Amino acid sequence: MAHDEVLIRAEIDALNVEFWYRVDHHNGEGVADLFTEDGVYSVPGGRNVGREAIADSYVQRAARGPRVSRHVHSNLRLTLESATRAQGVSVLTLWARDGEAPLPLTLPVSVADVHDVYVRTGDGWRVEHRHITTALKGDEPAVLPFAADDSDRSEE
Repeated sequence: MAHDEVLIRAEIDALNVEFWYRVDHHNGEGVADLFTEDGVYSVPGGRNVGREAIADSYVQRAARGPRVSRHVHSNLRLTLESATRAQGVSVLTLWARDGEAPLPLTLPVSVADVHDVYVRTGDGWRVEHRHITTALKGDEPAVLPFAADDSDRSEE
């Protein structure tokens, strides 16, 4: 692997670590800044388009009350398309419960595949599109709101 590829992988990995850190430790505040201006954050049947909509979804989530979460992001399979564009598929294991820490340990809320498109901007690497599909789910519901998107219904 060339030096540039190693550096790009490290930068994208750092972006993902920062993303989930902001979700887990700051109620998602600042997560929208890690997307491109017109970035898309989606799940089957729902999507938030643009930084404002993404930021608002975390404000809505935080308004529900305290929640403890830990998003464990792993197994990044990165495909570099160019020096400024890459695609990634990774695994996200989520533990979360409403309330204040410490809470009793339970099974994960979900294990999901995260499909990302990354672009290098003047501010560094950013997420252009993050799409999360659940592979396994537990009893605790996910709570981040997404606007309805009927165009994704075929993926449910």
